Amino acid sequence: MKKALIALALPLSLIACGSGSDTDAVENSMEEVESASVTIVTPMNGAQISGTQINVNLSSTVPIVPAGDLTEGTGHHHLYLNAELTPADQPVPTVPGSIVHMGDASATFTFEDVEPGDYTMIAVVADGVHVPLQPWVVDTVTFTVVSGN
Repeated sequence: MKKALIALALPLSLIACGSGSDTDAVENSMEEVESASVTIVTPMNGAQISGTQINVNLSSTVPIVPAGDLTEGTGHHHLYLNAELTPADQPVPTVPGSIVHMGDASATFTFEDVEPGDYTMIAVVADGVHVPLQPWVVDTVTFTVVSGN
């Protein structure tokens, strides 16, 4: 009888200990959130741009999907040109010429008819309903537009 109880207790204790896979999943999820990033590839920080077009290229470690896709851990790009960030818990608005939704899952955009001057551009990744991912997934560059072709 004693041997039977020991034989049952050993497998049960191993099951109770678990393999740690739940803990691993949580740790991996936390690492994914911590490593989420977006990068403004162009224009480069400190660039001088000649002309009236600003060609923007973005890179992201977050899977970029179309707006409306509510898959956790995904989002789409938004660009702020000389505009203040909106509150973290509110959808990013659309403001022609200064706040752009890239809801088609693209990573490129061109601002047209940009006047000469100093600019700050912020890229933000937001969820399917345009609320910024938390923690923020954001990048900022400054550049100057000069007249010319």
